[in-house]
Amino acid sequence: MDEQVHISSLVVQTRPERVAEIRAWCQAGDKSEVHAADPRGTLILVIEASGQRESMDFIDRLRQQDGVLDVSLIYHHVESAQALDREMGDER
Repeated sequence: MDEQVHISSLVVQTRPERVAEIRAWCQAGDKSEVHAADPRGTLILVIEASGQRESMDFIDRLRQQDGVLDVSLIYHHVESAQALDREMGDER
């Protein structure tokens, strides 16, 4: 059976003085990537997980970080790992 990859994008609101610390926490693991950070307290990140439970566990741990005010799930997509591993060819 082909494994699935759950890809989610999040907007995280933090206290401005905690942006760098929360960003570092997000980047410490191998499941998330911070794509933007605003010094006023907004982070945009993407997480990849093997299942919905793993995604929600990450979000729950993130919400518990000191200085995190809100975490909003913006997008969630499920793709087969096999499809993600295929090289994209010239589609013309």
